[in-house]
Amino acid sequence: MRIRLGDAAHLALHRDGRVWDLDPHTLDSLMQRPLGEIRDVLEGAARPSWREIEPSGIELAAPAESQEVWAAGVTYLRSREARLEETSQKRIYAHVYESDRPELFFKAAGWRVVPQGGDIGVRGDSSWNVPEPELAVLSNSRGEVVAYSCGNDMSSRSIEGENPLFLPQAKVYNRSCSIGPAAVLAWTVDVSRARISLSIERQGRAVFTGTASIADMTREPEKLVGVLYSSYSLPLGAWLLTGTSIVPPDSYTAEPKDIVRIAIDGLGELVNNVTLVRHSGAEAKPRFTVRD
Repeated sequence: MRIRLGDAAHLALHRDGRVWDLDPHTLDSLMQRPLGEIRDVLEGAARPSWREIEPSGIELAAPAESQEVWAAGVTYLRSREARLEETSQKRIYAHVYESDRPELFFKAAGWRVVPQGGDIGVRGDSSWNVPEPELAVLSNSRGEVVAYSCGNDMSSRSIEGENPLFLPQAKVYNRSCSIGPAAVLAWTVDVSRARISLSIERQGRAVFTGTASIADMTREPEKLVGVLYSSYSLPLGAWLLTGTSIVPPDSYTAEPKDIVRIAIDGLGELVNNVTLVRHSGAEAKPRFTVRD
């Protein structure tokens, strides 16, 4: 986990009810190491040089430092159906679901990731916005899976549905990505059949609840990570959001002050409040010069 100590974020390890400050190690420095060395460092977390911290009152920071965050799309049948429902260009989503090559896209820089308890955003120029609960996978510089967490890939379905080429604007904007509450080490947990759930509250009332199983994913997370690294170097590692199978009904759009809860068995619960990300009103229409 990463925690706030004063004005700085520190890498820490939570084990058997105790928390250790791993300074001088950082997430960036660990992700440059091979998996075996990372395990050696973390399994020596009771070393006298490392300070023990009182667990109560700890403020969590996002478990991302300089890592890029990428995402995969249409990895569940329900996700395929949702994309077909929102767009008039249906064939491209059906093709992605059936193709050997997955859909991968950039989601956020690590410093932009919203932590547990932070505010996630909806675009002010979008009429249909949804949270997308996903298994988040942390890999090191060699593409080896190091940890898992809960992820929220906030999305504008109205923008993406208008034209698939608008996907970057539908996915990448301020406060569009949250990961947490912490990174759970991959060798300590089996998520292959874990249950994932999404619940949304508005003014104290549940407006949506849904559950699914990561076992329903049509692509293996490790193979998705392999594709990401196949022609793209990530010297400080990366987070990869692996797609969603829980899609709120078409009648739902996220509104400011909604509370979004995403839970995965063995990984904890990620809770965020929804806020409005204002749009400047700028338009990207082409300008034509009329000449006599």
